[in-house]
Formats: sequence, structure tokens, C-alpha cells
Amino acid sequence: MIAVIADDLTGAAELAGIGLNHGLRTEVSTSVDEHCDADLLIIATDTRSLAVNKATNIVYNLTVQLQRLKPRFLFKKIDSVLRGHIIEELQSQLAASGLKRALIVPGNPHHSKKLIGDTFHYNGQPIHLSDFANDPTFPALSSNIVELLRADESISLIKKEDKFPSTGIIIGAAENEDDLKYWISQTDNNTLLAGSANLFTTLLESLTTPQKVKTTDPETTGRRLFVFGSTFYQGKLNLNDGRHNNIPVHYVPAATICAETSGDNVHGLFASHVASSIIAGNNAIIAINPDFIKDIKVDPILLSHKMAAIVKQVIDHTDLHELLIEGGATAWAILERLNIEKLYPSKLIAPGVIHMRVAGNNQLCLTLKPGSYPWPAPVWATNNYTCI
Repeated sequence: MIAVIADDLTGAAELAGIGLNHGLRTEVSTSVDEHCDADLLIIATDTRSLAVNKATNIVYNLTVQLQRLKPRFLFKKIDSVLRGHIIEELQSQLAASGLKRALIVPGNPHHSKKLIGDTFHYNGQPIHLSDFANDPTFPALSSNIVELLRADESISLIKKEDKFPSTGIIIGAAENEDDLKYWISQTDNNTLLAGSANLFTTLLESLTTPQKVKTTDPETTGRRLFVFGSTFYQGKLNLNDGRHNNIPVHYVPAATICAETSGDNVHGLFASHVASSIIAGNNAIIAINPDFIKDIKVDPILLSHKMAAIVKQVIDHTDLHELLIEGGATAWAILERLNIEKLYPSKLIAPGVIHMRVAGNNQLCLTLKPGSYPWPAPVWATNNYTCI
């Protein structure tokens, strides 16, 4: 078994899709099942959204539980642009696992996120010059890797020609796929590896190729709700007569966004309106209008719970077959609200965009996507994906 702890749900789903592509029997869960017999067990958390002390406690306890399963390899999925409590969580995992060192390979060269020297680049420029500087929780105010990681002088940045330290937390620069392969080759049973989906793909390619597992593609009918919850908003939706790709868009009312609670009474009328739209046309989009939040301070965690409350009420009003969710914190809040604890990947639609079955539910399925990834064209074909 390969065991993974991911610091957000969409990151966990992304790795599940990679596992599926490599023929691994893959499971995404929010807890550790001592009877799990998957080839790849990915524990999804929401630690990126939590206070650091709570995040490290969760990661410590999960690591202890995973060690009892005696995994062949332990991997820590981190954000490809280094948001979150990365150093603190790795320190917690080292303490819980007894491993001697952790190797962070930042970025995702496949998606133009590269560490060149000590400077982190996104799309060919230092990341502090990109929109990630405006992230509401972990803004990239510097492009220096140590400052981005909010680390201190105890963290070692090494090049390929440097001697590999035997203990501590180490950062390995990666500009391309060959760099990723090099760092994989330097790991051993005493190393906790941390990185993005690109690094994880390279890791799987370095291991013994498993037997392919037969999977069943989704059917092509059903009611779908898109939930665009990412607060890292890339721009306004391209609307034509209130529709995006011919699917009606429903912006969460400004009054709901500004409300101090996420109580159901705040969302009832809006949820009913969205449900009616789905009943009439099978598809709807819930989104945040950037104009509504431009001049106000929005708590992203509270906003995620508001979105989750709306989704629950929509489901109460109509039989829904698929949720397509953008943004890890939003996806986590929705799963909590719907009491979903275990998912099985069934189709890799595009890198980072994963269709998943819900354990114990033959009607509802989920498609998850990180906020900074684009939606691929196939999802816009109406009545395109539904569980069987």
C-alpha cells in the first residue's frame, strides 16, 4: 500500500485520479480504516484551512494510524504553490512516523510552477508578481522559497550536486521532469516525500507497475449542480443571457455572503430557486460574483460552510445525480454537510478533474477540481456524467 495525507480534498482527488490511471485500487477517505486493502489510500483533510495547532494535531494522529497499516511508502500531498502549514505538518509527521527526514520538492513543472535556485516561479515569473499574491489566506508576498514556506534557517535548500542530509527537512529545487526523477531516486525508507501531483506521478512511475484494474465509466444522464466555491477567483464567468456554456448561473446573493452565520434560513429561498432551475433544465451553476466581495472582507471558511448549506438544501429540494465542485475548502465543507466519508475514483476527466463514486450511495457522485485548474470541455456537455 502507498499511503498519502493530502492537505485539501481536491488535492486528494487529483492524486486519486493519478492512481486510477496507474491501475491502482484507490480509495479517498477522511479517516483511516484499519481494514483498508486498497493499493493507494489517500486521506483527505482540510488542514490548509485550519489553525496551525489543529492542523498539526490532525496530521500527527493520522500518521500514527497510517503507520499501523505498514504502508510501502508515505507521501505528503502539498499545494503546488506552497499554501498551507507545510513545515509544521511535516514536522508533525516526522515525529509521528519516526522517519529521519522529509524532502519537499516544490512546484509542478508540468504546470509552469518551478523552483529555480531559491526563487519560485509561476508561468515564467516570480510568483509574488502573480495573482497568488492576492490569495486570501496564504498570499505569496515573496518568491524566495524559504519565505514562501514560512520556514527558518533550519530548513536546507539543496541542489542535485549537494550532499543529501540524513536528517531534517530538505528542499530540492525542480525545474523539469528530470529533476523530479532525481529527487525520487534519492529517497529511501527513512524519507517522507512531500510535493504536488507532478511529483506523485513521477513516484508511481518509479515503482513497480501494478495490474490494471477494470473501471466503469459513468453513464450520460442526470441532474447536475456545479459549485464554484474557490475564493481564488480567476475572473468573471463568461455569461451569455445569464448562462455559462449554456448552463444557468446563480450568483449567491450578497446578503447571504455578508450574513454572519450559515444558518439554513439564510439560504432557503436561493436554494429553492436553484433547485427549480435544475428541475427545469437538469443543470445549474452556483458561483460567487466577484463584484459582491470586491470591497468587503469575506471569511473563506464561513463562505465554504454557506455554500455547503445551500447545496444541502438544493439536494433536499431535488434528486441530484452529480455535484461538480471547484475549490478544496468548499468541497470539504459539502462532504461534511452531506456526511460523506469515503470516495472511489471512477474516471479521470482531465488532470486534476476527477469523477468519483460515493461509498454507500448509488445515486450521487462527485467531480472535484482545484480552484486554480480550468474546467475541461467535456464537463460542459449537458447530461454528460452520472453515477451508475
